[in-house]
Amino acid sequence: MKKVFSALLMSGLFLLPHVLTAQEASQGVDYEAILQKAMKSGKFSQGTAETWDARVKKISGEVRVKAADSDEWAVLQGEMPLDNGDIIKTGDGVAEVYLDDKGAISVGRNTELEMTSLGKTESAFTLNFGNIAAKVQHFLDEKIKMQVRTTSAVCALRGTEFAVEYSQLGKDTGAAVFDEGRLAVTPAIMAGQPQSEYVLEKNTELVFAQTQKRFRAAPLSHMSRYRTEITAMRARLNILKKSWKPASEERKAAIRDRVFKRNVIRREIESPKRAVKKGKRVPRGKKALKNKAKRKAAAPSEEEQ
Repeated sequence: MKKVFSALLMSGLFLLPHVLTAQEASQGVDYEAILQKAMKSGKFSQGTAETWDARVKKISGEVRVKAADSDEWAVLQGEMPLDNGDIIKTGDGVAEVYLDDKGAISVGRNTELEMTSLGKTESAFTLNFGNIAAKVQHFLDEKIKMQVRTTSAVCALRGTEFAVEYSQLGKDTGAAVFDEGRLAVTPAIMAGQPQSEYVLEKNTELVFAQTQKRFRAAPLSHMSRYRTEITAMRARLNILKKSWKPASEERKAAIRDRVFKRNVIRREIESPKRAVKKGKRVPRGKKALKNKAKRKAAAPSEEEQ
């Protein structure tokens, strides 16, 4: 009897999904349509890495941007979405980078900053030279990681107010944490030496040269000059939280195309002007004297007459 009961139970469990599927079909439940709707809404992921909706905005002066697949710099006017590999370069200007409404980065004058990776789980920015100051929201998700790299150090952060500077001339690096957060700084050292990580707590800094062997965190001093930028980024992040509007991929692509095509048009307009500048021009006064000498030489002399 027990064997018969077990067999009936197993057959019932096997047939149950088919019965439910048939019932749902009779009720008009279209799971394919539901799936398509979820994918279009952006709330469904098929395992693709989620990236920041990163944007750069010109604040003042000259700011240029370069795409990863290009060798030419485009002059930035206003705001532009960013992709992996994009590079921002300032001369006498200042720019800001936004990571959704979760982070605001001030890009100082004479700075070159590369968007090495904009993935949310593995964000990385390379500071080739210059300085940045940022306010990034604290993340509860342990999977979200963010780094700022220079030639001489790697700075790993997680929800913090920080500044990083790198001198291309002296090869010096400075890193600091302000009123909140932590920053783990790993100096790049010579091969064969043990690698050490130095954790900066709030209101501390680490400033060192590339050839330095001993490191010690100290209270804010040299890096305190970036406190004004940190204060500005706090205010900017509060504004972003209230005003941030996601942009579609089509709109992002259209804005980027407009920025880089504008650069091509400007170059084509300026090309003829440059060609004229390269050619040699004879001053008007010298040209007039030269023509007068030619006419005089061509006229018959009195003896010939």
